[in-house]
Order: sequence, then structure tokens, then C-alpha cells
Amino acid sequence: MRLSFNGHFGHSPIAAGSPPDPPIALTHQFAKVMKKLFALLLLLTNVAFAQTITLSGTVVTASGQPVPFATATLHHAADSSLAKAAVADANGQYLFAGVRPGNYRVVLTAVGYAPWRSQVLALTNEAATKLPPAILRETTNSLSEVSVKARKPLVEVQSDKVVLNIESSITAAGNSAIELLQKAPGVQIDQNDNIILQGKNGVRVFIDGKPSPLGPADLAAYLRTLQATDIDAIEIITQPSARFDAQGNAGIINIRLKRNRNYGTNGSATLGMAHGAFFPKYNGSVSLNNRTKKVNLFATYSHRNARDWLFINLYREQSGSFFDQKSETRSRSVSHNARLGADWFVGRNSTLGVLLDGSLRNAANNTLGKTPIGLLGEGATTLLIADNRNLSDRANGNANLNYRYADTLGHELTIDADLGRFRSAGNNYQPNRYLNPVTNELLSERNFQMNTLTNITLRTLKADYGQRLWGGKLSAGFKVSSVQTDNGFDFFDVLNGQPVLNPDRTNRFMYTENISAGYASFEKTRGKWQYQAGLRLEQTYSLGELSSAVEQTDRYAGTSRVERRYLNAFPSAGLTWNRTQHSTLSLTFSRRIDRPTYQSLNPFESKLDELTYQKGNAFLRPQYTNTVQLAHTYKYKLTTSLSYSDTQDFFTEITDTTERDGQPRNYITTLNLARQRVVSVNASYPFSLATWWNVFMNVSAYRSTNRANFGEGRQIGLTANVLSLYMQHTITLPRQWNLEVSAFYTSPSIWGGTFRNQRFWGSSIGLQRKVLAERGTLVLTVSDPFNSQQWRGISRFGGLYMDASGGWESRQMRVNFTYTFGSKQIKAARQRKTGLEDEKGRL
Repeated sequence: MRLSFNGHFGHSPIAAGSPPDPPIALTHQFAKVMKKLFALLLLLTNVAFAQTITLSGTVVTASGQPVPFATATLHHAADSSLAKAAVADANGQYLFAGVRPGNYRVVLTAVGYAPWRSQVLALTNEAATKLPPAILRETTNSLSEVSVKARKPLVEVQSDKVVLNIESSITAAGNSAIELLQKAPGVQIDQNDNIILQGKNGVRVFIDGKPSPLGPADLAAYLRTLQATDIDAIEIITQPSARFDAQGNAGIINIRLKRNRNYGTNGSATLGMAHGAFFPKYNGSVSLNNRTKKVNLFATYSHRNARDWLFINLYREQSGSFFDQKSETRSRSVSHNARLGADWFVGRNSTLGVLLDGSLRNAANNTLGKTPIGLLGEGATTLLIADNRNLSDRANGNANLNYRYADTLGHELTIDADLGRFRSAGNNYQPNRYLNPVTNELLSERNFQMNTLTNITLRTLKADYGQRLWGGKLSAGFKVSSVQTDNGFDFFDVLNGQPVLNPDRTNRFMYTENISAGYASFEKTRGKWQYQAGLRLEQTYSLGELSSAVEQTDRYAGTSRVERRYLNAFPSAGLTWNRTQHSTLSLTFSRRIDRPTYQSLNPFESKLDELTYQKGNAFLRPQYTNTVQLAHTYKYKLTTSLSYSDTQDFFTEITDTTERDGQPRNYITTLNLARQRVVSVNASYPFSLATWWNVFMNVSAYRSTNRANFGEGRQIGLTANVLSLYMQHTITLPRQWNLEVSAFYTSPSIWGGTFRNQRFWGSSIGLQRKVLAERGTLVLTVSDPFNSQQWRGISRFGGLYMDASGGWESRQMRVNFTYTFGSKQIKAARQRKTGLEDEKGRL
């Protein structure tokens, strides 16, 4: 529900100076474990292994052109049972690693092509075997001269994740990352831009494999600047292995940015425009890449300039009075994103890379709020006018140095060092004028000004190593990270037009979090069974210090300084049964953690008006979740899953009440509930009704139960059965036209612990055509044509009744044009000449 005033009105905490740099919290015992882990890594690099085989090949058309992203499967010749599965890369090259000697067949399939089956292959003890190119024959359908060519599927269901390929969605053009997430299987975006995965809110967002340190409001703002032209794919990992950070009880969503790996000089440029109910929005991007045998250089830049509109209605009953608040916000924002990187292929199997990226966003918001106030059962006696004006600026930059090593014997080593900086500043003028609703006579006036500033510094060093061992694969690694946030909030009373600092409501919140982690995992395949198990240890040190003239404490800590130090173990395990060639069943378990973000910890107040605001809670405790999931995959397409999760100390946003200066007020804050249980069922199925008609369906259903008792009549005991549907149809039309129609629906649900939301649904339709010898792509889109994406929820908690609703310019007309260019001398023969092993080692 769009009640997070911080996200929409630009309030972020301010700071002056830099936080102290406490030592990384690594206990003596944990240091011993890390030393042993390093010793094990060094030892394993010299262990001799039982001989296995690497089988590779290339998929091409009858004319010799590569077939990208074909599905490759390896089957035992005796019973046709599945031995390995892979997906060809953009050059049509596939690889099966770790194959034992025996008799096999290779099966290759791709949309628009007839399946291809090899003869029986007798694999011996040779370390590597490369097959001759396999030729796939196109299939055609005689519908108005329509011919169907292979294209990357919209959704790929892989063994450990589900991948949404953005380029395969026509209506993706002109969308931001947060809008694209709505299309991802099992993912919901609620009305407050919270990301929900399989009924759970604790989703960790990664950008190019690296976790984002931003809080919910700042992350939502960043995802709005990230355009579809920047994104290659979205990966959904519901049960991460021990290799991943334990943060995120619902799992991980990794947004993979585009990166061109073709030889020569290549690039693309995009221009787009959208128009909502009131205002236009413009976007553009350019991407360049130059690759030689030794070096790959790449750069991207994207820009968005937009005017937006939204509204929020909050009707509440409290202390015998009613408050009927209605507000509209009109905003103007400009954002810039840039990436610059280079890869040096320092050896046959080694790559050294550097990556720089950053974003800038500035916005100006004007919010007009009107709130009639009166006694219940009577008319309004007072009218509150709050005309907010807010300026905000956000900037972040990141630098990454990385090393990759991979050979054909299964040894893999990756090392990453990252440094990131984030800065957010805001200036808000918030007047409160009380009028006689009949005569418009000014009764009283209280005006405020708030200046906010946030500085975040992130440092990370991590290494991952893997190799074959005991007929399986052993992986191990470590990660050390430090996040420091310095947040300030300066509050001014505006008297006679002049701001006067109010020390009682001014504060500074500094938060430091250091995490040291190590893990080890092992996976092995034996016959039709595959199993994996891992253990991750994470030691956390956090320190939150609130400096203010009026000390703020709570019933848990009783102090304005909150320091925590704890060591946790996070086991994970999985068992997979390849029951038949087309049927796979898996059972997984994981334990995960969610630590409070700096925004939910920072106790500063972000106001809609002086009677309605949001504040953090410096004394939040982390929440822990145990999850069990049973999943089934049929023919690598239909995927169904049943999961159960139990979260202790579950934290969520609660709308509560207070009184100040004799006025009843309501505010949003984050509190730890006693428990949350979620049972969810999910099914995803991409299929074809015809060679020219592809469909993707996703159905999610979950039962969520929230329980808490804060005393004094403030109990929470809500249960909701929620159904979420998503469907997309992609139709290939004559004359190089493509049509896409999509829609989603979410049944009534729970938001923020206390709100019962009404149903929420939307749809979009888009047309795409290739032009300029297929180098150009024109896309026309209508989003939310029925203007249905308006939300509403009702809460009853602690003597407060609230009916909240809202919406934004969800119905839009969009036009996007993309043009691609590149070196004409790129040929498939040159790609194959480099060799698959060489390509794998370099990338």
C-alpha cells in the first residue's frame, strides 16, 4: 500500500561527518574456522580427481548460422534417462561437464526447429570430446506466409532458478525495473513498491550478482531509474544455496544487466516516450561494446526525464474523531545511469575485469493535501490544508575489481572486491494551515521545514572456489562486508517565514553493520539422484547510535545506543530425483535471516502532514525463517512447487496511533511480530498453442498467518488466502509484426500486518515490428488500458480504523524505438574457431 511517505516525498535522513570505523567483528573461534577454510581451499587445488569427460558441441542452421539458446540434453542410451541438461549460449555452443564414461545420446531442441537426436555416443576416458556441428531444420507454418524463427524463451526454468528474459517481452519496452518485476513468475509488487515472492516480503535484490545495500524506499527509487533497455534478464532464486548471503527469507532476485560479448564493435541505441493521464515521460539509452581476442570494452548510458502524478486517500477514525485526508502529488524527476567496464583475457582460462557504474536522480515533488476533521456522527469543524514542497537528490557509485578462472577439469575460482557509495539529500517544506471549512477563515497555522541527508559506504571482499571431488563438486568460499550509514534529520519550526531549528525533534542516526561469512557445500549425482548440502556461518556486528536532544528508547533496549554481536549457522540441503526423462522431483530446505534496513531503524519522522507521518524503530531485531519446498518439473517447462515457511520475530510495517499537543495522530513504523507462517503453491508453464503463438502462465496461491500481541488491546491475528495469476500471450503476425497481451490479478491480501487489501489487477498490450533490415525495432504499448491499478485497504488496530486507497498514472501510451549496429565481419566461423573451451574460460 502506497503509504511509505519516505519513498514518495523524498524524505531521507541527513548527516554531517563520517561514522566511526569499528573493527570487523570476527571472533577468535570464527577466525580459526576461516583459517581452516583457507587451508582447505589451498589443499583442494592439488587433489587428484577421478577422470570425467567434458562433452561439447555447436548448434547451427542449414546455412551454418548459430542457433542461440537451444536446449541441449544428454541421455543414457540404455533407458533414455536424463544425465545432463544445458542451454546453448548466444553463439550456439553447449557443454556438458563432469560426464562419466558410457553410452549416451544428445538431444537438441529450439523453438521453430525440428528436434535433433545424435547417434549413440560411446564416451571413453578422454578428458574432452567435441562433437561435429549439429544442424537444426526450421519448421514453418503456412499462415499468411508466416515463418517462425528461434528466439530466446520468455521464461527459462532451470535447476536452481527461474529466468525471465526481458528482450523476449514486447511490452517490456519503456518499463522500469520495478514494473518489469511484476512480470516475473511468483513475484508481486504491492502498492507500496514492496517486493513479494511466494507470499513473503523478505526478498534480497541483487544487481549483476551483487546485493544492493539500499533500504526499501531508496531501492524502489533506484529501480525506477533502471530501464528495460539496461536489463538482460531477471533471475528468481527461491531456495539459495550456502554460496549466497543468508539475508532474504523469501529468496533472491538478481537483475542481470546487459552485456554484449560479440566480437568487433557493436552497440544499440533506444529512444522512448510515454504519456499518462496528465504528463509525458521520456527515456533513452545507448550501449557500446568492442571486443578483440584479448580485451573486451563496454559502456552503457540511460536517461529518463518524467513528470508523474499520484493520489492517496486516508480516511481514519480515532479518539472519537474522523479525519478524511485526500492528497495529490505531482513530481518531476530526471535520472541518469552509466556503466563502464573492461575484461582482459590474461590467459586461456583467466579473466581480469573492472567495472564502474553509477546513477544520479533529482526530483521535485508538490503535494496538496486536504483533511476535513470533525467528531464522529457530526460534520467537519476544521479543514487542514498541507501543501508540501520537496526537493530530493540521490546519487550512488560502485567500483568492482574481479578475477575469474575456469578450466575444463572443473576448477573454478572467482574473486571480487567492491566499493560502493550512496548519497541522498532532501529538503521539504511542510505547512499545516487549519481553516474554518465554511468560511475558509484561518484558525491556526504550524509550518515546518525538514532537511535530510544519508551517506552509505559499502566495502566487500569475497572469493568462491569450486572443483570436482569424490565424484561430485565441492564449493567453498568467504565474504567480508562492511556497511556504514550516516543519517541526519534537521527539523525547523518556520516562524514568521524564517526557519528556526527545533533541537527536540532533530536527530542523527549512525548505523554500522559488519558481516564475516564462510561456507562450504557439496553436490553429487548418482544415477537418477542428485543431492547437495551446505553450511554457511555468518558473524554479524551492528551498532546503531541515535543522537538527539530528547533521548528515545523502547521497552526492549532502554537505550539510544543499540549494539549487537551474534554468530549464526545457516544450513541448506536439497535432494533431486530425475524420475523419468521428463519428470524431476526435488526437496529443499534452507534457513535464512533478514536484518533490519537502515531506513527501518532510523527513527526520524517523514510527514504527509503533521497528523500523519512515518518513522523508524532503532530497536528492531533480525527475523529468522526456516523454509521447506517440494518442487516438480515436467518436460523442463511445467514447474510446480509447494513450500512452507516459519518466521520468528517477523517484522513488518504497522500503522499505530499517538497523541501530541492534544491532537490524535497516526504513524507508520516497523515492529517485530511474534510469528508469521506462510504456505504457498506455485505453478509456471510456458507452452505453445501453435508455432506462431506462445503462452506463459503463472499461478501462485498462499496462506499467510500473522500473530502478535502488544498488549492494551493491540493484538494482531490476521489470516489471508491469496491467489495471484499472470498470463502472457505472444503472437507472431505477418509482415514482421508481433503482438503481446498480458494481465495479472491478485486476490484480497494482507499488507503491513494490519491492512486487508482489496483485489488488485492490471493488463497491457503491445505491438512490435522489425524495421531497417531488422536492425531496428519499433514497439507500441498501452499499459493498464482499463485503469484498474488502483489499490484500497482497511485496517483496524489499537483503536484506529483506517480506510486507505490510492493510484497513479498506470494507464500509459508508450512508443519505443531501438536500433542495433555492429561489425559486419562477425561470422559464425570465427566464433567457433576460438573453441568452446577457450570461450568458457574467458567468460
